[in-house]
Amino acid sequence: MAVKPALNELFGSSPLSLIERHAQASLDCVKQLVIYFEAAQRGDWKKAEKVQEEIVRLEEVADDIKMEVRMNLPRGLWMSVSRADLLDLVRIQDAMANETKDIAGLSLGRNLAFPETLNPSLFKYLGIVIQAAEKAIEVVAETRQLSRSAFGARQVKIITSKCVQVEKLERRSDKSQQKIRANLRACEEKIAPVDVIFLYQLLSQIGEVADHAEKVAHRAQIIASS
Repeated sequence: MAVKPALNELFGSSPLSLIERHAQASLDCVKQLVIYFEAAQRGDWKKAEKVQEEIVRLEEVADDIKMEVRMNLPRGLWMSVSRADLLDLVRIQDAMANETKDIAGLSLGRNLAFPETLNPSLFKYLGIVIQAAEKAIEVVAETRQLSRSAFGARQVKIITSKCVQVEKLERRSDKSQQKIRANLRACEEKIAPVDVIFLYQLLSQIGEVADHAEKVAHRAQIIASS
């Protein structure tokens, strides 16, 4: 009777480690959001442009690793983990980097910043979103550790606990976004109508990063449980 190979036997230091590298590259991209908005909120568009260029560079690094994963992921093997699940994990991780690039591109393209009075709640919101992304990437790292420990019960509990933390952070990001939207509504008369529309869009896109982070954690948990 054929026996399914263990994850560490299938992947060794190749695809699963590449997936973790891709996760880190995506996170590096997301972390630039705070630096970008610090410049944008000061009206320092030259600095903002440099940060946006760095975001684009990091997103391209993530894309390169994504391609490497696709090329190295085994085909036609009877694996305990679905190849489709692994590719989906990479796709969702990549969405965090792509969303970050789109956010910076939209803001920079219109020299678009939020009213100064929103700064405290804006940076709190960004902080929560980045925490969600960081915690999600920890889940990915723990999944790789799990593959080395033959799916130990302790590792599974750690992954479950971290997933719960990501879910809580995603809910906090939703509440934070709602608060900023309410505050932005009070400032609408002082802002060009078109800019108001794009500011609401930016808030939604920032929230999407946390949504993607939650999906990353859930997909990694599915892989760990398979």
